Amino acid sequence: MNIKTDFLSRLASDIAVEPMMKHLTEFSRWQKLAGTVEEATSLEYVRQQLDEYGLKTTLLHHDAFISLPEKASLDFNGKRITAITHSMAIPSPEAGLTRTIIDLGKATQADFDAVDLRDKIALINGMATPEMAKRCRLAGAAGQIHISTNHNLHEMCLSPVWGNPDVETTQELPTTCAITVSNEDGQAIRAQLSKQPELEATIHAKVDTGWRKTPILVADLRAENAAKDAPFVMFSGHHDTWYEGVMDNGSANATMLEIARCLIPHLSEMQRHLRLCFWSGHSQGRYSGSAWFADHHWHELERDCAVHVNVDSTGGKGNTLLSLAPAATELCALAGEAISVHSGQEHHGARSARNSDQSFWGIGIPSIFGILSCQPVETPGVRNALGWWWHTPHDKIEHIDPELLLRDTRVYSHILGRLLFEDLLPLDVSAQVGDLVTQLNEITLPSESTVPLKALIAEAETLKAALSVFQGKTPQDAHARVRRDRTLMCVSRYLVPLDYTKGDRHRHDQALPLPKWPSLEPLRCLSTPPQNPTAFHLHNGMAIRCANRILSDLRQANSLLHSEGLDE
Repeated sequence: MNIKTDFLSRLASDIAVEPMMKHLTEFSRWQKLAGTVEEATSLEYVRQQLDEYGLKTTLLHHDAFISLPEKASLDFNGKRITAITHSMAIPSPEAGLTRTIIDLGKATQADFDAVDLRDKIALINGMATPEMAKRCRLAGAAGQIHISTNHNLHEMCLSPVWGNPDVETTQELPTTCAITVSNEDGQAIRAQLSKQPELEATIHAKVDTGWRKTPILVADLRAENAAKDAPFVMFSGHHDTWYEGVMDNGSANATMLEIARCLIPHLSEMQRHLRLCFWSGHSQGRYSGSAWFADHHWHELERDCAVHVNVDSTGGKGNTLLSLAPAATELCALAGEAISVHSGQEHHGARSARNSDQSFWGIGIPSIFGILSCQPVETPGVRNALGWWWHTPHDKIEHIDPELLLRDTRVYSHILGRLLFEDLLPLDVSAQVGDLVTQLNEITLPSESTVPLKALIAEAETLKAALSVFQGKTPQDAHARVRRDRTLMCVSRYLVPLDYTKGDRHRHDQALPLPKWPSLEPLRCLSTPPQNPTAFHLHNGMAIRCANRILSDLRQANSLLHSEGLDE
């Protein structure tokens, strides 16, 4: 069946705000730091709810590298200044870390290059981020003082290492003491430094970092009459929080619970299974829970997971804007439909960023959403425009708008309604390949390059056309429909890693910004005229290997489509 609009409307109308607000009242009782008793207690409440609904739940525990910031302060110019330290920062010595301060302002790479930061403390505008921690590490800095753009001090995780560190990535962990101070205090420090440039400060920071057991709650909702080989859709959100974290991420957990409750009466109509995953280690472990799950369930996920739907911070007060919600190109039409139906807004097709427990791109799983709704005006100095209370002690239930929570949850019900109940997965993989063709056509290589760019473009155009034909077919029975869906899933296993990773399907890229189609970066680097022949040869060799990989993946995807009877 093609799912009817009235079914999606009924599913959305079944969503009720009262149960969700009840869940939030429960979540507001606990500060859910990763690996703590309070997190476990709160997660047990979630499990009990799901068990009562009739889902099959499994509670996993695994070792995770978790970093819990504790007390911090700053001594400067004879005064004790209020501060917070950050997850994955190193603790100060018992007597504090005393060093000379260097004012870097916005701390661009040029600012770092212009000074000698070795064994100094960097004074930096804005939030503590993995990018800044990496720059400070490479510059040999001893400490970081971040100046908030207002009086709020936002908790952050500094590590650029995605998930647990290993023998190769442990060297990329932060190596500095890091704190954040208010804008007023930070500007006072800056003013004093302008008069006395060689002043020292003492950072006091306690951070509890190490390996500890953390939980993952998995709940499966099995479609009663689905075909034997029907895949599943993964619906995930993190459970660990900063402080009570009622918006981030209690509201998202409430969204997950309510959708699960409303799907129970429709199990006989579902065409695919649903798996809910509640992660730990998002806030204090740099996505350690989802990364561990990806690593330890890699083959099952590659075989059976069709789409990853992520949910974060639904229903925040003033979070009225939905047009910037991230979605994979092949899922943008679905995102636009759901957002239009439930908000009247137009989706702008925003690309997913390197955050939100997106640990599954290497496997090749397309993803939709993460942060669905945000403030219409960007919150100054805050990475995500989710309200000034984000990542502060003020993230409490009074910052939840019940009507917006209802709206956001209905958007998710629409997305999952189509993914679970449609006869055919609503994936437009042809659009994804069209985006690749656009990216390839923007690359101009030096005339002496031996990279087969024209062959790449031709193969991508062939794949796009083949996918358009394949997606336009209408399989006549359940077996054929599942085979069609699984063929698109197999094609995604080639394309998603090209679209969202640097190349290694079995490793996690750093938690740092990536360009569109990062696999193309060696080609883009070669398109910038090298400064000398040696530089050209170095870049050309790398670009050749990049092109070989992409061409191989595209050819295998084309071969797969033709083996599925494309020419019949």
